Amino acid sequence: MKRLFIYLIIRMTTRHALNAVKIYETIYNGKQQPLKKVDKTIVIKDNVCGETKKEEVVRSLNYLKSKSVKTKQDKSSISMLEGVLSTM
Repeated sequence: MKRLFIYLIIRMTTRHALNAVKIYETIYNGKQQPLKKVDKTIVIKDNVCGETKKEEVVRSLNYLKSKSVKTKQDKSSISMLEGVLSTM
């Protein structure tokens, strides 16, 4: 009964019920789950198999042109890549 009364007081002083539950659990459980530290290593390959930027643009353009169903984003990407290719 005492815990219920304490929860009601906490609930009345907080705006959201979830905050009240977190506070209540912190008081009575006392255990917080340790945060896991995740190490992410990102490897960025500059050129795939010695491919130049022009070859990469051509390969991307051929892929987009070969798609059977082209979305609006695909069409805009095709026109953008063609413009980049013409300036190279």
